[in-house]
Amino acid sequence: MKKIFKSNQIAITSLAIMIAVAGYLNFTKSEAPSAVSYDAAEESLDTIDTMDISDGDALISEKVDDEIPTEETETIGDAVLTQAQVGEYVAGAKMEREQTHSKTRDSLNEIIENETLGDAEKEEAVAKLTRLAEVIEKEAATEQLLDTKGYGDSVVSIGDDSVDVVLNYDELSQAERAQIEDIVTRKTGCSVSQIIISRMDVAES
Repeated sequence: MKKIFKSNQIAITSLAIMIAVAGYLNFTKSEAPSAVSYDAAEESLDTIDTMDISDGDALISEKVDDEIPTEETETIGDAVLTQAQVGEYVAGAKMEREQTHSKTRDSLNEIIENETLGDAEKEEAVAKLTRLAEVIEKEAATEQLLDTKGYGDSVVSIGDDSVDVVLNYDELSQAERAQIEDIVTRKTGCSVSQIIISRMDVAES
């Protein structure tokens, strides 16, 4: 009887050990990474190893180019003028014109106030001073109308025998030139033959 009990105990113990081993093997198999996971990992590593550094540089360069604002420019003949250059030229030209007018005005006022001069000379000075005021008004009105018609940044200077019109342009068509001449003649009272249209030149500023 004892032999039978001992044999059964050994069989049960052996069976328990076999079940435990089978369970351990099954657990180990489920925890191991699959071949697909290994393949995916290897593919990711290959992608990193074979990345071209120039690709990263290109991305950085593209980002920098997008973030750097470009200054608006206008092409004048063979030169490229920025808005700052155009504004500086116009301001300088108008200041020079105003200085010329100011000197003329001062000279005429000195004649008018000079007690040693005769009435004829003073009357002539007054007439010239009135003429100067009209010239200044006409120059401003012409520039304003040119700007309204799309010819901004203009400088108009009325002389004794001519009217100089300096514009910011690349080329003028016949129609555009005719329109400019029409504006200038109507606002200044000069003839077309007296109008001199010039292109803005930074070198002159």
